[in-house]
Amino acid sequence: MAKIKSLIGYAATALVFTGVGVMLSDTELGDQVRSSAKVAKQSALSTVADQFSGDIRERVLIENPELIQRVMVGGGFGGNFSKNIGQHIFGKNYEPAIQDALEMTEVKQAGDRMWIIHMPIVNSILLETDEGLVVIDTGMAPAGPALIKAIRSVSDKPIHTIIITHGHTDHAYGTYALVEDSPNAQIIAHENIIPRFERYIKLRGSLANYMSQPEDELPAKKDDIIWPTRTFKDRLELTIGGEAFVLQHHRGETDDHLYVWIPGRKAIAVGDFYQGFLPNVGNGKRRQRYVEDWAVAMREMAELKPEVLLPSHGVGITTGDEIQENFVVLAEALESITEQTLDGLNQGVRKDLIVDGIALPEELANHPTLQVKYVSAKDISKMLIKQYTGWWNDIPSDWSPAPWATRGAEIAGLAGGVDQLVVRAREVMKTDLALASHMADWAWMADSDHPEVQQLTIDVYRARVSDPATNTQEMLTYIDQMARARQKQLEAGR
Repeated sequence: MAKIKSLIGYAATALVFTGVGVMLSDTELGDQVRSSAKVAKQSALSTVADQFSGDIRERVLIENPELIQRVMVGGGFGGNFSKNIGQHIFGKNYEPAIQDALEMTEVKQAGDRMWIIHMPIVNSILLETDEGLVVIDTGMAPAGPALIKAIRSVSDKPIHTIIITHGHTDHAYGTYALVEDSPNAQIIAHENIIPRFERYIKLRGSLANYMSQPEDELPAKKDDIIWPTRTFKDRLELTIGGEAFVLQHHRGETDDHLYVWIPGRKAIAVGDFYQGFLPNVGNGKRRQRYVEDWAVAMREMAELKPEVLLPSHGVGITTGDEIQENFVVLAEALESITEQTLDGLNQGVRKDLIVDGIALPEELANHPTLQVKYVSAKDISKMLIKQYTGWWNDIPSDWSPAPWATRGAEIAGLAGGVDQLVVRAREVMKTDLALASHMADWAWMADSDHPEVQQLTIDVYRARVSDPATNTQEMLTYIDQMARARQKQLEAGR
């Protein structure tokens, strides 16, 4: 304890106050850091990190606290951010995440007998009918207890129906807590959620890797998932408590995506079709997403002329004109990216040049609901290219390429050795971070055990994360590479 207390005077800058304190929120040291001094040197941050035995990526963030706010720009998806929940989205028994959800969840009235339950990162929608409660989406696994507590804070009616807008973890894994409360509730989703859940079990290790989650928390068998009691194909109209609920399927972020139209209330629950920023339709670590279908859904929803928007991320909207404008603007953006991409493919333009040329018209690029947070217009184009073409990138040598280690070694040799490649990369960093990143990768492939290569990798990707042009999905990828380099440094005693 004396050793920990001795760190207090060195442990925080303003960013560490909000950053390291967040990353260490479930430790005694974290409590010390949050209440400590405002100024610290980098060496002191490393000393603090030496006391921490968690995930290597967390250590990287502790040592580089300025990166935390950059990640949080898009990491909360329009809501509060919880590191514990973000790193344990399947962890229904992970107590720190459960406590974060309980402390951070709040309920906001969205209309007569309608509420938006704002949990960390994602929302759930609650509607009270004369026959019972309708819940749309159930959040991440550790948020289940917080969700049922929030529901019970506004109504003691039984849960009649649970609707899952799509099978992503932040929308479908808190269901167990609702079923424990109301075991007779029906659970409704699109039929494609079944193969989706089956795929989660089959690709457990891969998902853990790409989602940066503990593998032992992901579902390993059928009983680890709460399955729907009813599915449908294209459209399902329900009557609950004398009210109509229309479930309409369109492929979008997933192939099991749906929205819920409640005509009697002129309210629409949009799932992830609308997120208040350029949506996550170009995610390089996830399965196929459907840009054109997404645009169709947006125009269809706009034509319904809803007056209440019930979003799964961010805040609700109760102005019909604003809702319609935002829906149409998003449709136009997705259509523009689609047109540019397909035109390039039809003209035989090399794929990377198609992506490089993608740009939204100025009036769309500057619209407040199309801000780049998680992915860019170019990323969305890449997803379209993936949908319509094969895996080859149009570069002849990349059809059957030489191993990356061989390529890296040859490039280093042409540069005069790894040391000279590192020197040149540091010069290039001053003017072209993207090119410097390639050079860091070449050096890493040539000799990842080289101390200067490890430090170059950390420095280049720290700069990439700090760059305002970098979106959240990129940031997470770059931090993973920083973590690999930092792990090698630690193993070498540095």
